[in-house]
Amino acid sequence: MKNVIIGTAGHIDHGKTCLIKALTDINTDRLKEEQQRGITIELGFADLPNDLDMDIGIIDVPGHEKFVKHMLAGIGGIDIVLLIVAADEGFMPQTKEHFEILKMLKIKKGIVVMTKIDMVDDEWLEVVREDIKDHVAGTFLEDAPIMEVSSYTGQGIGDLKKLIFEMAAECGDRREDKSLLRLPIDRVFTIAGFGTVITGTLMEGSVKTGDEVMIYPQQKRAKVRNIQVHGNTVEEARAGQRTAINLAGIKKEELERGNVVAYSGLLENTRIIDVKIDLFDNTGRILKSGSRLHFYYGSAEALCKAVLLDEEAIGEGQSCYAQLRFEEEIAVKRGDRFILRFYSPMETIGGGRILNAAAGKKKRFDQAAITGLKIRDSGTDKEILAQIFREESDRLADLTEIIKKFGRTKEESEALIAALLAEKTIKKISENFLLHQAYLDQAGNRAAALLAAYHKENPVSGGMLKEEFRAKLKKLLRTEDVKKLELLVAELLDSGGIKEKAGMISLKEFQVAYTPEQKKAADAFEAVYLAAGLEPPLTEEVTADSKDKKLAGQLLDSMCGSGVLTRLNYQYYIHTQALKPAMETLISTIKNQGKITLAQYRDLIGTSRKYAVMILEYADENKITKLTEDFRVLYGQEK
Repeated sequence: MKNVIIGTAGHIDHGKTCLIKALTDINTDRLKEEQQRGITIELGFADLPNDLDMDIGIIDVPGHEKFVKHMLAGIGGIDIVLLIVAADEGFMPQTKEHFEILKMLKIKKGIVVMTKIDMVDDEWLEVVREDIKDHVAGTFLEDAPIMEVSSYTGQGIGDLKKLIFEMAAECGDRREDKSLLRLPIDRVFTIAGFGTVITGTLMEGSVKTGDEVMIYPQQKRAKVRNIQVHGNTVEEARAGQRTAINLAGIKKEELERGNVVAYSGLLENTRIIDVKIDLFDNTGRILKSGSRLHFYYGSAEALCKAVLLDEEAIGEGQSCYAQLRFEEEIAVKRGDRFILRFYSPMETIGGGRILNAAAGKKKRFDQAAITGLKIRDSGTDKEILAQIFREESDRLADLTEIIKKFGRTKEESEALIAALLAEKTIKKISENFLLHQAYLDQAGNRAAALLAAYHKENPVSGGMLKEEFRAKLKKLLRTEDVKKLELLVAELLDSGGIKEKAGMISLKEFQVAYTPEQKKAADAFEAVYLAAGLEPPLTEEVTADSKDKKLAGQLLDSMCGSGVLTRLNYQYYIHTQALKPAMETLISTIKNQGKITLAQYRDLIGTSRKYAVMILEYADENKITKLTEDFRVLYGQEK
């Protein structure tokens, strides 16, 4: 079944509510005040019966200028608009404002409906008809039909219905993939015996009875107890349907208009978004950076400050890239349209499109940031996804976070990711961790610069200790994710210009070159360790007679790098020639016996307990063995 939402727009008292009643036999003014005053204050809803296997809902919006924010709450998710113009008045101020809003929201289909034709003569009708054509020229309604009706006499209502059905049949299908569920709440109330009920237009996705959903931005969980579409109980609601949902596990007081029903993890709360702003051609206002604005999105309203990124100020008909910084958290999606009104006076000035639904602060006139926003604004899906990878790589984001920011289904995202991997724009580091190649190149360059500076200061050191390298790279890349940093270091070692040997990191091309004096000192150190065998002295004892203690330490590190010595821990080195047979004895004994105790090993290698412990702990640290209870087994073979 095709689901279509129709919205009305137009000046107060131009007959929107009467037209809907003529079409559907439903009075959408449900409030007592509305019926007494004869004006629409809140959103009204009706379904248009048909035998064409279509679910057509109609939203009645207020026409009075005081209730524009209510109009905005209902107009965002529509497929077709009925722009209502009374034949006895023509285009009026709210008609113009509503029409500008419709253009800004990029509504693509519509019908101009001239109401109250029974109140004017043919000559006046022609004047109003030409006035309408002048106002819609060059817009999405330029070639739209102008239907002339009277809700009082019924004239033209049948023809209008027929045209609505034809246009509804041409509407494209909405995205119903379950994972995309988004329903902006426009009403919250309680029903005795049922509890909390919310209503809204299901913009994307689908929802079933029994589903667990998340309410944003509160991030409160609730369970779908019951679903109704146009008053009928259903098991599932789909995109494009006016939907009422009975929620369990949440109170009416915890919800409000503007909240969004979605699945957990679909949206992200934020106080900063990147946008493209377009001002109305007739706004008559100048928007300066730092201006305070009312921001309308879905069925919600929020206050924000506009920080213009590529302009000092813009005027009517102009555009710019900007950040909107909010006073409270919101939850939106990339690609969403929005409307802006001045903080004071409350005047609608324009709108735009969300380019990044959860952004970090950007500096004004930062060319790299502006270039990125241009890609997000007009690039292909693949280019936009690549740009998201580029930006999110800076914070080592998970793949799931990137797909969330992209806003497509997992399957759609994976197809584009495969293409980006094939062309080597991005690289897989682990199953859920992919990085942009530009970031990897940058990280590699930073690591190389870090090591080059170290080699210059420590020319006889075999390299930087891996722990020190990791700590400095962590600070350089401004990340706190140790696990991902470890994966990144492994990737740089695999494909970058760096290498690891004996627990030290160096540039691949780096080679230690001793002076004669340094060679003499290194030979003396080696002789000490050869003589000591499996019972090496403390490092400070070995270097006690050295005039330059720092250089002596670097010489020992370089001897580890060349494989002459092995570092057991921060206090002890051992000659590799002595360690090697001791390790062979350890491994072969465990293979034969299945395990070995400290006492057994001490006796086998003929040394004291102190040195046996150091060697065993070295084996544990390097994942050769593993301590289990009071014995050791080979790493990976423990039971």
